[in-house]
This record gives sequence, C-alpha cells and structure tokens, in this order.
Amino acid sequence: MATVLRKPVIIAAIVAAISITTIILVDHTNLIVDRRAPQTPPGTTFNTVNDAGATVSPTRPESAIKPTPPGPAPVEPAIPAK
Repeated sequence: MATVLRKPVIIAAIVAAISITTIILVDHTNLIVDRRAPQTPPGTTFNTVNDAGATVSPTRPESAIKPTPPGPAPVEPAIPAK
C-alpha cells in the first residue's frame, strides 16, 4: 500500500516544483520589460517645454470604450426653443 501512495505524491511534488519554478521565472521576466513611455520625437511641445525648463506630466489616452451613463437618455423637445 505504501508504494501505491508514494507514486502520486512524487508526481504531485514534481508538478508543484515545475509550477513554482515557472511562476518565479514569469514574474522575474515581467520585471525586465521596459515600461517607460516611448521617447517623443524632436520638435514636439514636450521637448519645447522641457527646453524652457518647465515640466509636463503625461496624461493617459482616453479609453476607446465609453460607458453609457446610468438612467434614461435625455429627450430633445419636439419644438426646439429659439
């Protein structure tokens, strides 16, 4: 009975070791990826502002997915006021 229970335990330990090694390698390689913003081309507002000595904080691009506002949609009047 001891040999029957030992084989699945060894297999589970090997699978666990491979999984943990894979997780560690994937997390380590994610740290290597350069997540800085790409350099701006010359002649842009960003470079002009930096040359003047000011600082510019980059903004995030607007999302392509626009959520619909909650509630009913506004209704236009039948006869618009002039």
